[in-house]
Amino acid sequence: MAAALKSFERALNLGEATADIYYNKGVCEYSLGLTDKAISSWEQSLALDSSRADVHANIGNAYYLNKRDSASALSHMRRAAELAPEDAEIQFNLGCLCESGDDLKAAISAYDRAAQLGLEKAKTHLRNAMAKQMKRQL
Repeated sequence: MAAALKSFERALNLGEATADIYYNKGVCEYSLGLTDKAISSWEQSLALDSSRADVHANIGNAYYLNKRDSASALSHMRRAAELAPEDAEIQFNLGCLCESGDDLKAAISAYDRAAQLGLEKAKTHLRNAMAKQMKRQL
């Protein structure tokens, strides 16, 4: 992974700054445990192409899993879901973030979408979120 990172850095030093290069550089950095650098690289990728759902999803996951910043994570995951409404994994991740933030209505909607798109694990999460919501209504 370190060798791949050096290749992406070399490409950037040669003036080949593309959204893909910054994205892949961020993936390498994240894999090496360099979360802040990864987020920075992904943000540079978005500066060149803001329509990349995969970049928003990666930033969202990094903010949630590594930075414990739920607000930033949710913002990026919502944008990813808007950009890729047919991506079951993004919809599922959005559901998880909404549920962790206690927004069961939004979580149920996202899990339902993921389940409709064929993601099996979303069905279990959907049932659990619906059960939580029904319990609260009692």
